[in-house]
Amino acid sequence: MLIRLILAAALVLAATACKHNKRATTTVTRRAAFDLGCPKDDLKLNVVDTEGARKMATQIAVRGCEQKAVYVYFPDSDTWIIDGAVTALSEDYRVPPPIDKGRGKRGDKKAVKAEKRGKMDSGPSEPAPVEPAPE
Repeated sequence: MLIRLILAAALVLAATACKHNKRATTTVTRRAAFDLGCPKDDLKLNVVDTEGARKMATQIAVRGCEQKAVYVYFPDSDTWIIDGAVTALSEDYRVPPPIDKGRGKRGDKKAVKAEKRGKMDSGPSEPAPVEPAPE
């Protein structure tokens, strides 16, 4: 009985995050189309930051029509607001990699594989020295 209750609660939480993210995408697309003066179909959205275990989007980057902007979510007013100014895309602009918060070991395994392929520096090979605590 307890397992069913926990499972039901987990499903409700997951559904809430999915609904939030879908609504966020719709809202940000409409706002960005207006702010960038760009058709909705030409916009590309990237989730920049998420919050909590449910991975609810809190920052979304938008690019389209040679411009870019970032929108931030304010939960108190349930509003998405542009963060800063709309800027032109530079020639060397690259799409940021997807966020991977909370992936833990799976993300570590991918990093190790990337190091082996030579696509990523492993960082310092030795840990930094630690000073002994005063007695």
